[in-house]
Amino acid sequence: MEPILMRHRPYDSVTNEFRLETHSIRRVLQQDMGMQYPVTFHVSSDKKALGYHAEAVQHDTIERCVQPYGPSLVKLFWKIVHPYYPILYKQGFMERYLRSYRNVPAPLLGAVYLISLNWWSYDPELSNKTAPNASFLREPVINAIQNSYHRPKLSSIEATLLLLQCKPEDALNPDHTWTWGCTGQALSVGEAIGLHLDASSWDIPDWEKGLRKRLSWALYVQDKWTALMHGRPSHIHDDNWGVKDLTDDDFFDLQVEDQPGFSPLEGDPEVGKQEFVALVALTKILSDILSLLYTLRASQIQDTVQLYEIALPILERLSHWRQHLSPSLLMSHRAVRQLSANGFIHLSYHTLVLTVLRRIIRSTALAPLCFDVAVLNRTRTLSSDAAEAATAFVKALRPDHLEAFWTFSSGFGFSLIGSFITLLLVTSRSETEKTHWREALNDYLWTLRVMGKASEPMSYAVNRLEGAILRGMEHALAVKIAPTIIETDDRSRRHDVPSNAVPPTGPQSPTMDSSLPLHPATSEGTGDWVTLFMNEDLINLDLSQFDWLGGGRSDLVP
Repeated sequence: MEPILMRHRPYDSVTNEFRLETHSIRRVLQQDMGMQYPVTFHVSSDKKALGYHAEAVQHDTIERCVQPYGPSLVKLFWKIVHPYYPILYKQGFMERYLRSYRNVPAPLLGAVYLISLNWWSYDPELSNKTAPNASFLREPVINAIQNSYHRPKLSSIEATLLLLQCKPEDALNPDHTWTWGCTGQALSVGEAIGLHLDASSWDIPDWEKGLRKRLSWALYVQDKWTALMHGRPSHIHDDNWGVKDLTDDDFFDLQVEDQPGFSPLEGDPEVGKQEFVALVALTKILSDILSLLYTLRASQIQDTVQLYEIALPILERLSHWRQHLSPSLLMSHRAVRQLSANGFIHLSYHTLVLTVLRRIIRSTALAPLCFDVAVLNRTRTLSSDAAEAATAFVKALRPDHLEAFWTFSSGFGFSLIGSFITLLLVTSRSETEKTHWREALNDYLWTLRVMGKASEPMSYAVNRLEGAILRGMEHALAVKIAPTIIETDDRSRRHDVPSNAVPPTGPQSPTMDSSLPLHPATSEGTGDWVTLFMNEDLINLDLSQFDWLGGGRSDLVP
C-alpha cells in the first residue's frame, strides 16, 4: 500500500489504531526515517488465523511431555540460559506462567522446556530423576512454532531462536537444510513484525523497545553464523538493516534488582549482557568476512596476495575486539559456584580468525601460483600461530566452561579447528611439518573425545570430524579416528573426566589467557616445524607443493 496514504487515516488518539471490520491499522511512528508518512502495521484477529484453535491442544501436549517438572525447567532456563542469551522479557513471561502454563504462547513454552533439559542435573530436585525424552518434546514444539507463524508475534521468533540453539539429534546427519530454512523463516517473519527496523522511537512500551532490539540482533547473529556454518548466502544485507547498536538501556529489564527472587547462584546478568553485546560486535566482523571473502563473487578471488591484503584489516579488527574485552569476559574469570559461559565468545573469536586464514591457505593450493615469498611465509606463520592458540584454548577449558551455555555455532567452531589443522597438514612443505600437524590433529581428536563426554558441542565436533570430514582420508593422512561413534547422550559420566586429562603439547601447560595471544600476528616463537619459502624455491614451484595429498593430480592444474 502507498505509504503516503496511510497518514490520512483517522487514527484513534489513544490507541493509535484505525479499525476496520477485517483488521486494524496501527500507527507506531508519525514519521518514517524523517519522511512525511507513518510507520504502520496491519493487525488481524488471532481468532481468524489458521490454526488458532489448535493452540490449546498444543499447550497440553507440550506440558504432558515434561509434567510435573515444567516449573523446575523454567527456573533452570532463567538460571543458565537467559543471562547469556537474553531474548525474553522475564517479567511478562513469569506473570503469565504463574497464572497458568496455557497463558504462555505454546511454541515459547515448549522451546524453554526443550533447551532447559540440557541442564536437568543442575536442579537438586531433578538430578535423581529420569529426564523427559527430548525427542518427544521437539516435534510438538516445531509444530507449534510453524502454527504460530499464521499469527506472528515476538514469541514466535523467541521460540524459533531457542529451538535453533538446541543440539542436533544426529551429529553425523544434521538437518542443515531444515536449520537454514528455519532460520530463513524466522528472518521473514521477523521482518513482517518489524525486527529489521529501528523501534527506539515507536509508540510502544520501553521493555518492548529493548526486547525488540535484542531479538533483532539475535536474528542477525543467527543468520550470519548459520550462513558461515552451512556455506550459504547471508539473508541480511546492511542496506536493509536499520537496527541501532545495543546500549545499556536495552537491558534495563535484566537488572538484578528488577528480578524478584533472584538467586546469587544464577548467571550474572551484567556479564551476560557484556557477552551478548560482544557477540553482536564479533558478528558484525563476520558479516564483513562473508562479504569480502565468501560470497559467490568473492570466492572467485584466488590471488593469494590480494586475499592477504583483504585479510589483514579484518585480522586487526579481530585483534582490537579481543584486546578490549571486559575482564569479566576473560577465560581466567571465575565466579563462586557458577557456570562460566565465556567459552563460546572466545571460541567464536578463534573460529573467525581461522575462517579468514583458511581462505588464504586454500588459495596457495590453487591457480594462479603465488610467487611472493613474504606473503607465503607470513600467511603460514599466522596460520600456525592461530591453530596453536585455538587448540591451547580448547585444552584449557574448565568444567565450569564445558557445562555452561554454548551458542548453536559452537560445535561448528570446535570442528573447524580440526579441519583447519588438517588443511595445514595437507599443505605442509616438509616431513617435519607434516609430522607436527599429524600429531597435532591426533592430539586434538583425543582432546575432543575425552572432553566431549562433558560437552555436547565437543561431542558433536568429534563425531563430525571422525564420521564425515576425515572419514576416507585417515589412511592417507595417517591419523587415528575412532572406529565407532561416541555416544552423545551419556552425560552422567561428565564429572568423572578432569578438564586437564589431555597433556599440553608444549613443555608447560599454558594459563588460560596466555594461551590466547592477542592476535596471531603478535605471537612470538613460531615453531621450528614451519618450513618457510626461500626465493630459490620458487624456480621449480608447482601446485603439488601446496597439497601433497593431491600429488601430481592433473585436476589441480587448470
